[in-house]
Amino acid sequence: MIKRGLNLIFTRRDFGLLMGAQFLAQAGDGIVQTALAKFIVYGGQKGFDLEAARSPDELLRIALYLFVPYTILSPFLGVVIDRWDRRRLLFLANGLRAVVVLLIGFVGVGGVPDAALFLAFLLTLTSTRIVLATKSAALPATLDGSSLVEANAVSQLGGALFQLGGAGVAFVAASLLPVGPIVIAGALVYAAGAVLALLMKHAGEVRVRSTLGAEMARVVRNIGEGVREVARTPKAGAAISTYFWLRLLWSFSLVGIGFVARELMGDNDLAIVALTGGAGAAGAVLGFLLARRLLDRFRSTANVVLGASVIAGGAVAVLGALELKASIALLAFFLGLGFFLAKISLDTMVQEALGDDFRGRAFSLYDIAYNLAWVVAAAALKLTYSPGALGWLIAGMGVVFLVGVAGIAAWFRRAGLLAPRVPSVAASG
Repeated sequence: MIKRGLNLIFTRRDFGLLMGAQFLAQAGDGIVQTALAKFIVYGGQKGFDLEAARSPDELLRIALYLFVPYTILSPFLGVVIDRWDRRRLLFLANGLRAVVVLLIGFVGVGGVPDAALFLAFLLTLTSTRIVLATKSAALPATLDGSSLVEANAVSQLGGALFQLGGAGVAFVAASLLPVGPIVIAGALVYAAGAVLALLMKHAGEVRVRSTLGAEMARVVRNIGEGVREVARTPKAGAAISTYFWLRLLWSFSLVGIGFVARELMGDNDLAIVALTGGAGAAGAVLGFLLARRLLDRFRSTANVVLGASVIAGGAVAVLGALELKASIALLAFFLGLGFFLAKISLDTMVQEALGDDFRGRAFSLYDIAYNLAWVVAAAALKLTYSPGALGWLIAGMGVVFLVGVAGIAAWFRRAGLLAPRVPSVAASG
């Protein structure tokens, strides 16, 4: 799998450049967001790291601040992805924030008003969602529709590693340097990603050009067309709905694990990241290695999605109530494995189900699902949180998730998405 993935990067020029633009965007995020997040004070909320939230109240405030604005914009941006030159869109998404962040770095974080710093932080998050949605919509075009599983696996794993690497660099640099130079370095990484995007030759079908006024007049209609296209395409609709359900499990469990880890290890953030992040990353790497093999064995992306979802949900249900360091690490490992495998397959399902002219709007719905999952998870934790019963809440979420997966499996089966069972030799004899 690794060899095939790397081969795609080095032999398919446009795919390699697309991955470069994505990886540098996420590396820049790791650097900039790590450097800026703890300095932001907005609406009485200091810091904007969801996974480092100290209480359900803090988590919900962060989720609402971060995700509601982009959820409103996301459908419109989906139309933009389907109508505009995707190379230029990737260039603008990386280039614009490179300029803004560079200015903050030169002025100095202390000289920027809190509200402006918060808006710049939102810009980096929004730009990343645009980059990822555009990447997912453009990816089949850079490969002529082939090798989607390997390509999505490389994209998922590479993006995660680059973002973690950027965050690690910023974390270490923060102990040696003031925040300004770190932010400037992140801006330069964004700028490099913008340049790679412009070097691409093909990122989708050529669209009919029209005036800005004409495009604005048809935006709402195009949003409706995108929603209807997804709704009447079971493979796409089922995949996006499953992604929301899986993201809800991930968000709820990840924050819950963080709360439990802090109870066990105090405020040692480095130890918590090493325990949970390291185990989750190990699971993701194993998912990367197994993705193609499992798809070949089960002969259907939907089958792999269900199997991976059961792994993730089962681990949360069984291990969630055990508030031990070993069980936390094991839970993070299986959650990373199941989520990574399912996400690769879900991306592939949407890309296979829809034409190039609708993929941008479909992946904007993906973004809405991502945002809503965080908000719903935060609200659920706020309503149900009890320090003494946190482990049981996590386990309960795993059980609820598995019940939902049973319903999703029935949907997949009715839609004809599951591969038929191969009869055994004994049964056929």
